[in-house]
Amino acid sequence: MPKPSRRVMGKPEPLRFNELHGKGITLANNNRQATRSSGFGDAIVFSCRTVRSYEKVFLKHRQKEVDWIGSLRVGFCLQDPKTQFTQETLPTLAFKHLTDQGGYWLRACPDELLRTSPIIYVYYAYGNQMRVILEEIVHTTNGQIYVGGYGQTTPAQAVLTINEHNGPYYLFCEVYGKTDQIEIIDEATLPDQTIINEGLPISIHGSIIDFVTKNLNDNSNISQLQYFNYLFSSNAQHKLTFMSSTNHNVILTNNNRIACVDNLKIKSSYAFLNTPMKLNEMLICRVMNCDTNISSILLFGLTTCNPASLKNRNLPEDATALTEQYSSSKWFIDSDINADISMYDELAFWFDLHGHVNLSINNRLPIQLKSQIPSSEISNLTLYPFFDLYGQVTSIYLYNFSSQEKLDFNKVSNARELCLICHEHLADTQLLPCECILCNTCATMIKRPSLLSDCPFDRKHISQIRPLS
Repeated sequence: MPKPSRRVMGKPEPLRFNELHGKGITLANNNRQATRSSGFGDAIVFSCRTVRSYEKVFLKHRQKEVDWIGSLRVGFCLQDPKTQFTQETLPTLAFKHLTDQGGYWLRACPDELLRTSPIIYVYYAYGNQMRVILEEIVHTTNGQIYVGGYGQTTPAQAVLTINEHNGPYYLFCEVYGKTDQIEIIDEATLPDQTIINEGLPISIHGSIIDFVTKNLNDNSNISQLQYFNYLFSSNAQHKLTFMSSTNHNVILTNNNRIACVDNLKIKSSYAFLNTPMKLNEMLICRVMNCDTNISSILLFGLTTCNPASLKNRNLPEDATALTEQYSSSKWFIDSDINADISMYDELAFWFDLHGHVNLSINNRLPIQLKSQIPSSEISNLTLYPFFDLYGQVTSIYLYNFSSQEKLDFNKVSNARELCLICHEHLADTQLLPCECILCNTCATMIKRPSLLSDCPFDRKHISQIRPLS
């Protein structure tokens, strides 16, 4: 089966409003614009498709000069609205009528945000939130809905917790109060400039290798394993490397241990390892960058083709064409790993005696990939692992091989999670007295005297910030 298209061609369908909406709403501009015609009720709108975790929805809003209290309300819902309501049965107001039911989450946008930002963005994120209680890090799995202003330096604020389901969700809004119109803005039509993304300047078209290198220089902990570190001695020398090449749309750094996508508009980025993989030998690696605008994740494969023979050849963008062009070799490929993989996740790949290829993410119970090696051939094959970084994963850090027998899924880890504000740095700084944890960059920005210095999670005033040891 051909792998999904990636990058520019592989983005999800454009987001529009659902044809099911409140009776007071009129849709225009190819269902991207929703206008409340009169009154303040019957103004609920939904998206036409589900929104992925971390996928920002940009909303341009219009405020009326009226004395009403309240404005735009944004959130997400679990169920396809068309399976739950007709226009006649859709409630007049969202609060209480819908939010008291399970699977509907809605929050009013702060007036100051709407006053200062003509375009806002909203997204949700699921992950582990960390708190330090009695000097121990405690993990709690909660989803958060974030709202921010496009172009603002203030970080996006977590405005609501989702604690019942894992998504994906439909966008769910109420064009309420002073807000009488909202319009979904495609990210591609936003100004092509460096935007402020949760308080951190990120260039839309920035270099992946520059981003990865900067993060490694800013925080040396990023290069250290946190979940699979028990597999190696403290002074272990990790020497696995990628094969250097000038034709495979990857740039290598850190002595060829890190592979980064070069050109995001090209549909393939092949990274082959120099060393073959043995039965029950685990390949340990780490995700160093993600492009969350892409629907597919990552291609992982094993081949009998010696990578040295491919070093400077132009390879087909499609994996099926690749296997056909080099059909004299055997190829075992999972064209898109069906798993939720985030930046700085640690991955362990191995194949067993039955020919099953397995993946453990952050030392969790493994998932079985779709590719399978004939068990009768395993002992006679020399298999080289390789990646195609054509999906969300755009950079991989190699560590080493380890024995699958050493795996201990009950091993307790004190690993630091990704900062829930910027989603780019590890959370290493504690806010006091609320004890929430962010990365140092975000924590320092929020604590600036020019801001309100309130925790973005629980709204408590921040008296000081403290680095975690």
